[in-house]
Amino acid sequence: MPTLACRTGAVALLALSLAVAGCSSSGSTSEATPKPAAPQGADPVVWTGALCKGIGQAASGVTAIAKSQPSPQGQKDGILAFSDAVQQAFSGTAQSLKQLGPPRVTDGKKIQESAVSFFTGAAGTISEQREKFAALDPNAPDFVEKASHLPGPDLGALSSQIQSLTTNPQLMPAFKASADCQKLSAPAAPK
Repeated sequence: MPTLACRTGAVALLALSLAVAGCSSSGSTSEATPKPAAPQGADPVVWTGALCKGIGQAASGVTAIAKSQPSPQGQKDGILAFSDAVQQAFSGTAQSLKQLGPPRVTDGKKIQESAVSFFTGAAGTISEQREKFAALDPNAPDFVEKASHLPGPDLGALSSQIQSLTTNPQLMPAFKASADCQKLSAPAAPK
């Protein structure tokens, strides 16, 4: 069942590459003149770190697919493990961001609501798709066909969400300063 595994792996790698590209992007970061009333909220470095940590945990789920056996049951098990890892990472990211509160930047509350809503919704969508995939019989002759017709995640929404956060001029320095974001942009260690 390489087609389904490749498709899922490609989705995961694209999500990771979007995150890495966004977290390591460079741009001019002009110093803003401090305003008399500074925005209230969470330290932006801590907030972006929670976001990057969740993306990193989701991307690490790719190993479940890579380690899966080539049989239909093995591929199913790998994709279910991947789905579990991504769903847990996205739910955990939403929860962490809720606990931290909005980042201490202009429009922090709007940024917070958007990010939490996205990760909560994405976790729910992944959970729903996982249920549909889990119901498929890997021994059925049409398993690959049925599995390949299940809709995948909306990469456009993921890309837009990550891009809007990583290109925010007030958050860019925080993405660069966060150890968890630096881990995402670091080259993979040889095994």
